[in-house]
Amino acid sequence: MDYLDLAFDPRLQNQARVFGIESTLDVGVIEWKGHSFYHVSGVNRSGQRVLVEVFKVNAHGKLEAVLVYQYPVPIRDLYRN
Repeated sequence: MDYLDLAFDPRLQNQARVFGIESTLDVGVIEWKGHSFYHVSGVNRSGQRVLVEVFKVNAHGKLEAVLVYQYPVPIRDLYRN
């Protein structure tokens, strides 16, 4: 999966609806300690930006989901809720 396709991935769209997100998903990238982290988010019904999922590029050049406790500090700071 290409990171540009993350916003259109049907699995993430379904997950976003669980969080009350009905808008188009946004994908951002943060470089942290030599790794690229892609964060997918959207705006919920209350107008708050909500994090849906975080991915990083593995050694094979593929995206893999990051466990919550492994989120880099800059992403945790963006989504304090």
